[in-house]
Formats: sequence, structure tokens, C-alpha cells
Amino acid sequence: MLLFSGFFVNFNTIPPYLQWLSYLSYVRYGFEGAMVAVYGYGRKKLSCSEPYCHYRSPTKFLQAMDMADAYFWVDMVALLVFFVVLRFITYFILRLKLRSTR
Repeated sequence: MLLFSGFFVNFNTIPPYLQWLSYLSYVRYGFEGAMVAVYGYGRKKLSCSEPYCHYRSPTKFLQAMDMADAYFWVDMVALLVFFVVLRFITYFILRLKLRSTR
């Protein structure tokens, strides 16, 4: 799950037949949402003490991470859906276990 989140491997380097697995990872949505929140939404250029800084522009950083077209609200809705679905699954599994012990 962590491998396909975009943290270790960029989305554009994952083979096309495995890219769908990244959409099943809640870590992807958290990581992508954090990157968009920090570097997106028209953020000003970053300060740099070196003469040349490749990632001075936050949009260039998001493009390098293959997150230039990501939306923060989509990531938050996906995280909320994961939260609710996992809670329901946990509830039903606990209920099943309780019923089987009686």
C-alpha cells in the first residue's frame, strides 16, 4: 500500500497495468493532499540561498511529483470515504466475531 502511494515511487513511473493500485491506497490521498496543501494554490516562489534552485517554483515541484492536476478536496473526500468504509467493515467484523462466540 505504501509502495503505490507516490511517496517512494512517482505515479508516472508506476507501470500502467499497476497504476490502478495507487487509487486503493489511503496513504496516496493523504500524501497527495499534503503536497497540494503545501505547494499548491498559487503559492509564491520559494526562497533559496543558492544561485540555482531547480524547485524554486512550487508548481515545478508538483509537476515533478506528478501531482500538478491534483485537487485537495478530492483527496479529503477520498480520505473521508476510506474512514467511513473501514469503520463499517470493522463494525461488521466485530459483530460477526461476537455472534460466533455466543
